[in-house]
Amino acid sequence: MLRIMWNGASGMAAEQNELDAISNNLANMTTTGYKSETVGFSDLLYETLNRAGEPVTNNNNNRYVGAGVKSDNWIRDNQQGDLIASDLKTNFAIDGSGYFRVTRADGSKAYERAGDFVVNANGKLVDPNGNLLDIDYSVDPNTVKFTKDNISLSENGTLSVKTNNGDEQVGKINIYDAIGNDSMASAGDNLFVPRPGVQIFQRTDSKLEQGYLENSNVDVATEMTNMIITQRAYQLNSKSVQTGDSMWSLVNNMRK
Repeated sequence: MLRIMWNGASGMAAEQNELDAISNNLANMTTTGYKSETVGFSDLLYETLNRAGEPVTNNNNNRYVGAGVKSDNWIRDNQQGDLIASDLKTNFAIDGSGYFRVTRADGSKAYERAGDFVVNANGKLVDPNGNLLDIDYSVDPNTVKFTKDNISLSENGTLSVKTNNGDEQVGKINIYDAIGNDSMASAGDNLFVPRPGVQIFQRTDSKLEQGYLENSNVDVATEMTNMIITQRAYQLNSKSVQTGDSMWSLVNNMRK
């Protein structure tokens, strides 16, 4: 009876984590560049019943009982979201795999899919949190001042500014990616950092689109369906706990 309660409680905890992931996906369905997440599950240890003192019918037939279930790491779906047209020339979207690289206030590097960049007071491209977009400049960076109207970006990442003499190439926005499907860890604020030991490389097979933003890849119908399934699984596990409690109550109330 204790075992059924332990198993039910572990199932409830695991399903709660899944509900948390679904809630997070729905909350970020309009977040630029957001990637939906799900939770993996795995069995806890199994225990054999084929031992002395256990009432089994055939000692040569191994019988096992589980100890419940646990939730594993959150798994990110890296499928690309829809590209939505924007009115800003400083908005970029990646058509394909990869990330923009930015420099945070402390000097560390981070990566993001969201390309909703703006021009700060110093004439530099930054994300909504003030992180500086990494640009491989071909000229002195101190001489480059961006505005919301003088930026021109090609599909291969070549960045130019409009001058009196026409468009002047000033650098290139590189697209970075990591080896492995689960190689990036969330760092908050729509940023990612590579996990320890992960190798970062530049992609050349993805394109950049100016004046577009990548929408989140959250599918509302899928998330709502998963929510119903998860709620029913949670309810089933809670019933097993209630059943174990009822069995304990029956035993405690027995009279000789």
